Amino acid sequence: MKVSSEFNRIKKEWDNDQITDFIRSSFLEIFYSKHQNIDHIFILEKEFRLYAHLLTLRFTKISNYLNHKILAFVFQFFKFKILYLTNSFITNVPSFISKNKIDLDSLLSNLNHSYNLLILPDFFYDYTFNQKKQFFKIEVDPEMVVEIKDDWSSIEDYIFDLKKKYRKKIQRVLKLSDKIKIRPMNSRDLEKYSDKIQELQNNIIKESSFHGPIFNTDSFQHLNKNEFFIINGYFFKDELVAFASEIHQDKTLYSYYVGFDKDLNKRFALYPRILIEKINSAIKLKKNKLVLGRTASEFKSNFGAIPKKSFIYIYIKNIVIRNLLMPIIKRLKVKSWQQRNPFRDTT
Repeated sequence: MKVSSEFNRIKKEWDNDQITDFIRSSFLEIFYSKHQNIDHIFILEKEFRLYAHLLTLRFTKISNYLNHKILAFVFQFFKFKILYLTNSFITNVPSFISKNKIDLDSLLSNLNHSYNLLILPDFFYDYTFNQKKQFFKIEVDPEMVVEIKDDWSSIEDYIFDLKKKYRKKIQRVLKLSDKIKIRPMNSRDLEKYSDKIQELQNNIIKESSFHGPIFNTDSFQHLNKNEFFIINGYFFKDELVAFASEIHQDKTLYSYYVGFDKDLNKRFALYPRILIEKINSAIKLKKNKLVLGRTASEFKSNFGAIPKKSFIYIYIKNIVIRNLLMPIIKRLKVKSWQQRNPFRDTT
């Protein structure tokens, strides 16, 4: 097994016949080169590949998951070095390939990295065996997914299947945003609006219930060179007021990176329009599903998104810290929200 924090040492032997776009060397190199504030870990052995991050975080937004004011106040002062066995910028897609189940104990014994917390996403943990460590299973914000119906050939078909109340909401969004011009952004656009794109994304990060390291949106200038990755710009009078990315993989469309002007969002319904445009793209491209990520679950359910429960598994290395944090971790839970059902019963 080879473990390296330097991409050039493993680049030549990384790609193989089983590699996916999400862990292809050309894709990972962009995250590596644009985020030098975290440690990148590349692990390979025969037909096994794993990309992971080692990062330092403070849990300043823990109150969103911890229903106890005093514990939440104390917890936010802790700073942890976290070994996260996935790509922390795309947390709900596997950043590994392996033909066989992974011996977790053997894998960890080959890692000489110092950390306080080890975090495994559920899709990785479920593909491992020999789990000798004491992991805590924690529910996190669900992945919100819109299932694209076979009989939808246009956005009008989608709107027709909505209940009257929700059809009116869509029509109102389209009316409010009719002055917004939407188009794919090319390399020249991404360079010209580089600072604005970062600002728009940071607006959204500030409102999120939790986030890891800040994503460097300069990455888009390189990601956009891949055929499966697209950035759409939303313009008002030639001013960029929002952007949204698309990642195309087989029959799935992923919408991950989004940013918009919060003040203009009220006037032009920018975020709702982004969601409508993503549904429209998924229909046009004949995808089976649209993955909208983990934020704003209740709001996304207004557009037909349904939750897919997600979990992480946490191991606390130091026994003293483990005993201290155990009662806090056991209290962590996702805030409750109301699932909307916007579709008519067409059975």
